[in-house]
Amino acid sequence: MLFKYLKKDLFQLIFHVTFSCNSKCRFCFNWKELNQNKERELSLEEINKISRSLPNFDWFLLSGGEPSLRNDLAEIVGIFYKNNKIKHLTWPTNGLLPQKTFEIAQKLLADYKNLTVTVSFSLDSLAEAHDELRGIPGCYEKLLESYKLLQPLRKNKNLNLKFNTVVSNLSYGNLKNLIEKVRELKPDMHTIDFIRGDSSLTLDNLRDKELGLPPQERMEEIIELIKNNYDYYNGYSNIKKHSRIMQKVSRIIQKEYLSLFKEIIRKKEQVIPCLAYKTSLTLYPYGDISFCESLKPFANFRDFNYDYKKIIKSEPAQRQIDIIKNKKCVCYHPCYQYLNILFSPKTLIKGFLKDVF
Repeated sequence: MLFKYLKKDLFQLIFHVTFSCNSKCRFCFNWKELNQNKERELSLEEINKISRSLPNFDWFLLSGGEPSLRNDLAEIVGIFYKNNKIKHLTWPTNGLLPQKTFEIAQKLLADYKNLTVTVSFSLDSLAEAHDELRGIPGCYEKLLESYKLLQPLRKNKNLNLKFNTVVSNLSYGNLKNLIEKVRELKPDMHTIDFIRGDSSLTLDNLRDKELGLPPQERMEEIIELIKNNYDYYNGYSNIKKHSRIMQKVSRIIQKEYLSLFKEIIRKKEQVIPCLAYKTSLTLYPYGDISFCESLKPFANFRDFNYDYKKIIKSEPAQRQIDIIKNKKCVCYHPCYQYLNILFSPKTLIKGFLKDVF
């Protein structure tokens, strides 16, 4: 299974489909880009050209902005489904548009029969505390409304509903109660990430400068809560279309990531080799591209006639590859660190041994 993935030219694409957003999250690192220059966003025709130049890949992750604000979101997914044979879609949402969220999910499930669709609801605290972090009154109730509206669609074996929480110095105190509340809602998974910025380990680009990681003296307690939460959901066992071995591996990766996170924060350097330059690609609304969200874009598809092969061989691409390979960058972004663990036999074996003993 792992060897099959290692042979691929690309494992995942993270596509920020829009910088439009109907929320005002205090921890947003894209906030300076939001709600302007919409006319510069890639058209469906341009997205199709980009998609056709890319190799096949399994994982397609949407980002933004708020992805559901693109009225052609289902069509965008369809382009990559047709051209790149994507198998898994992760679609994060703030849940502020219940009916639209339902309609998009319904269309995705109806039109793309072999695609696993994971709708990830962003829930960072309870009630008014969540609203305050998201900058929108009533956000919490709207999110729950969206989640409940999608319940009838769960009869479709390809749909997964999960919650994702960002933990910060302002929200960690509610984490235990939040975990308990989410369990009452019976999602397929509840992932918990630490607040991060758009580059390296710095958080000074966030909308709210007061935000940061939880206090160091509380970190072990928080990590233990998260580990226990992942045990509760048994990794990704509830997520459909994962083989048993991948379900087992996912649980180990989740736990090993938390150990890796602590070490990265302490050492402030790459702890295991980063493979983002060969596993991942990040595409932004105006066509900019990077291997990792933690590094600035190195090129724009529009300048290379929408040709991925030309971009990947370009001098700017090689410079970013060198930065990653030579450990001149560092981050704890889970989308990349999970893959680094997956493709690091030594780290994976260490995780298995911890799990057994």
